[in-house]
Amino acid sequence: MKILFIYKYKDYEPLGMMTLSALLKSQGHQCVYIDTKFEVNIVKQVKNLAPDIIAYSILTGNHLYFRDINLKLKKSFKFLSIFGGPHCTLFPEFINEEGVDIISMGESEDALLELVNRLDSSENITNIPNLYVKQNGEIHKNEIAPLNINLDAIPFPDRDLVNVYAHYKKMSRRDVISLRGCPYQCTYCYNHAFKDIYKSKGKYVRQRSVDNVIAELKILKEKYQAKTFHFQDDLFTINKTWTLQFCERFKKEIGLKFEIQVRVNHIDEEIVIALKDAGCVWALYGIETGNIFIRKELLERDITDEQILQVTRLFRKHQIRTMSVNMLGLPEESFENTIETLNINIKCKPDYAWNSIYQPYPKTQLAQYSIEKGYFKGNENDFRESFLYGKSKLLTKDIKRIVRFHYLFSLAVAIPSLKGFFIFLTKFPFAKAYQVLFFMHRVFAALFSLKRIKLKEILVFEVSKYIFIKRNWE
Repeated sequence: MKILFIYKYKDYEPLGMMTLSALLKSQGHQCVYIDTKFEVNIVKQVKNLAPDIIAYSILTGNHLYFRDINLKLKKSFKFLSIFGGPHCTLFPEFINEEGVDIISMGESEDALLELVNRLDSSENITNIPNLYVKQNGEIHKNEIAPLNINLDAIPFPDRDLVNVYAHYKKMSRRDVISLRGCPYQCTYCYNHAFKDIYKSKGKYVRQRSVDNVIAELKILKEKYQAKTFHFQDDLFTINKTWTLQFCERFKKEIGLKFEIQVRVNHIDEEIVIALKDAGCVWALYGIETGNIFIRKELLERDITDEQILQVTRLFRKHQIRTMSVNMLGLPEESFENTIETLNINIKCKPDYAWNSIYQPYPKTQLAQYSIEKGYFKGNENDFRESFLYGKSKLLTKDIKRIVRFHYLFSLAVAIPSLKGFFIFLTKFPFAKAYQVLFFMHRVFAALFSLKRIKLKEILVFEVSKYIFIKRNWE
């Protein structure tokens, strides 16, 4: 069968789809890919490809975008549509949407392979675990299957799937995942909801072996000319023994650069030294808020200011660049609390202080708290793609000023001598001008402070959006 994956590029490779493609291809199925970021005429491409199945992976915020694309395609072509991803797991009622034939909840490798194999042999598809199937006006709902505890058994992501586009093919930084799951209960994150869904279904936090990860990195280095690796793991250093073994092997067998995401209570100097020696050049860590009450009581992040400062000092001492992650506009947050977040970032001196506007995504604990307090009165369909920047759904006292300040936040951290000036500017409704400064500083930081991207890669990305890329789909 021919399966078409449709996605929209969002600064990283779609590893989930690429892994599904690798699994399906291993069983003799054909997989193709369309990226709506780089396509002018999606309908024409679908006509040329004539897929049997079109698959989408959706988040709360882009679910309506892909629903509408699917509806448009359904008017012209006959195919089976399947939607997966976090939104379907948390909102299985998405199966009721017009044009949606199947949704897949949770981890989808086994479910999608079983579905395609059964379709290929004209067997019944209504009783496959993890799937809700709409057939002849009836919806068949199936239970979640146990988690796969052996991540090494899953094939490496299919890079050739997306390399039909120049932007992907020319990427010098490649994305990798070594870990699934998170042990923490941060109230703004979907992980606590996923853990409830998978209760009694196996170990939630699982990690690939060092051997398996190194084997994938060798392929990326030799076949795809990767120069840097970005690990998408939420907690790369969760297992100290694994981390130290990985660093030793990476230095000897790979010898390139890599970037990670960490939580500060899983970092000590031994780990930082090993990371630096292995080639780690950049680390992301979450501060989220400078207010202790909001951080510990509302977000349930039991991390102290001293832990944050100590870890940032270690990264700076051993010359690993850092990016802090912060949320502004949280429930109960005043403008004075926002300044607390600014102040701790100034003390940390990250190479870039990333921040976004908090969004009360439904089915998370913090969203429920926001609803109960009267700060949020919407639902999942109120969210769109670019909500992280410049908009808030909360009805709190200082939210308009906080939203203006979020555009100036990273600049105020980078130039603390102008902190008072940036705070003063928030009194004036010049959000459009502040937005320009915000994105200019982001590009500058990516190019020069974090050194995460080269100017020629930005140019390739922009050009790729408008130039027709010749493909060989067969």
